[in-house]
Amino acid sequence: MTRKGEFVLRQLADEYILIPYGTTTEKMNRVLTLSETAAFIYEQTGDAVSEEEIARRLGEAYDVPAEDVQEDVNAVLQTLQNCGVLECA
Repeated sequence: MTRKGEFVLRQLADEYILIPYGTTTEKMNRVLTLSETAAFIYEQTGDAVSEEEIARRLGEAYDVPAEDVQEDVNAVLQTLQNCGVLECA
C-alpha cells in the first residue's frame, strides 16, 4: 500500500479529517472524516509497510493480538483505496 496524492491529516476534537492539497485537489475535491483507528492506520501507510505489519502495530498500540484487528485493518485499507487515497504497490 502506498499513498496516492497529497493529503494532510488533522485532528478536530475527537475526529480526524483527511484533507487533499496541491494537485490532488484537481482529482479529489472532498475531505474524509476518519475514526481514531482509521487515522492510525492511515498514518502507518506512510512507511509503505504491509497490511500485516499495520495490524501488528495497531495491535501493539491497543494491546490486542494482531489477528483480532486484521479484518478491521483490511476494511479500512480497502475503503481508503476505494476513495482514491491509497493504491496497491
